[in-house]
Amino acid sequence: MMAKFTIRVDKKTGMTYFPKEIRQEGFVGEIEGLPNALTFTLIKPGTSLADVARSLGIVLRDIELRREQKNFEEREGA
Repeated sequence: MMAKFTIRVDKKTGMTYFPKEIRQEGFVGEIEGLPNALTFTLIKPGTSLADVARSLGIVLRDIELRREQKNFEEREGA
């Protein structure tokens, strides 16, 4: 499964902290984002929209796997 990271945003200043692992993957400088009502997709500089769409497909599959695993664990009492 994919890693899960927390990005902290200071309420007063709006300053944002990206974990080192994310910065090492190229998420530095100006990062484009696509928000909707519930989520915010961050796009690494230089990434094409076709690659963003492919990446989101992978994320959706990962979310479904996480949901299935959670349901299994709840049924099995894990």
